[in-house]
Amino acid sequence: MKLSWEEHGPVALLIASGDFSADATDSFRRVVNERFAGGARSFVIDLANVTLADSAGLESLLWLSDETTRNGGALRLVAPQQALREALRLTRLSDRFECAESVEGAARSMR
Repeated sequence: MKLSWEEHGPVALLIASGDFSADATDSFRRVVNERFAGGARSFVIDLANVTLADSAGLESLLWLSDETTRNGGALRLVAPQQALREALRLTRLSDRFECAESVEGAARSMR
């Protein structure tokens, strides 16, 4: 998975593409921890170009949800593809995540 990021004060925007699988979880957690160390409390993750998320990817999203809550922040997922939405539904995790159709919509919902 390829990750890029932008910082907007206490909110970090992560833009992901490719497969969110076990191979990507270490780099994902490293990037997230760097953003926390830099002062981010909340995260918006653009998943529009993520084609697959396996159980390790879902576990990383749960980890981030817990970490943002622990740090007094919030997490928003942006435009997850149908396969990821279905994986969240089948694992009964869809209620754990707030989704938005755009980065702007996610940002507005965090105010």
